[in-house]
Amino acid sequence: MIRQLGLVFTVLALTFVGACASPPESPYMVPPLAGTDTTRGPAPAYRDAITVGSVTGGKDTTILHMPYTSNADLRAALVQTLIRANLGRAENGRFRLDVVLQRLDQPFIAFDTTVTATIAYKLTDVATGAVVFDKVLTTPATAKLIEMGVGSERLRLANVRAVSANLQRLVDDLYELPDKNLSTSLPLSQDLVSR
Repeated sequence: MIRQLGLVFTVLALTFVGACASPPESPYMVPPLAGTDTTRGPAPAYRDAITVGSVTGGKDTTILHMPYTSNADLRAALVQTLIRANLGRAENGRFRLDVVLQRLDQPFIAFDTTVTATIAYKLTDVATGAVVFDKVLTTPATAKLIEMGVGSERLRLANVRAVSANLQRLVDDLYELPDKNLSTSLPLSQDLVSR
């Protein structure tokens, strides 16, 4: 009898752990870049020139076990967003983008769930150490009860949307950066001259 109860508790525990595991959310955080003129793109100095540096502040869940955004998901979404926007490269970019997820303001209980993402971005010229962009962006997003009946999944959806909106704002702001003179921090290689 005790052995059977132990087996039941083990199965229930494994079922609970399996239910808590969720697939990566990063693909859903990548904004569609709607309204962004990716054909115009960024100034030449920033085109395919930004590599993601440190990404901090994320976590899988809050202390109340509410879904949050992990550093890994945020990093993956950020890398894909920059590449799609013609801003990013996997490594050795002229610029390094460091990111801090400062907070996700989440309601404890809500039918229509609104989450506000606050993310700090710092873009540094690797060669000179000059900071060329340093900004905190705040974006809200809502998931409605009609879209997702389960509260935790509705909160997860609102998290994803809030981060996606934040990444969209980041791209829009980076597209507004004025061009930089390449000769101020990098020697003109034949490759650069040919461009």
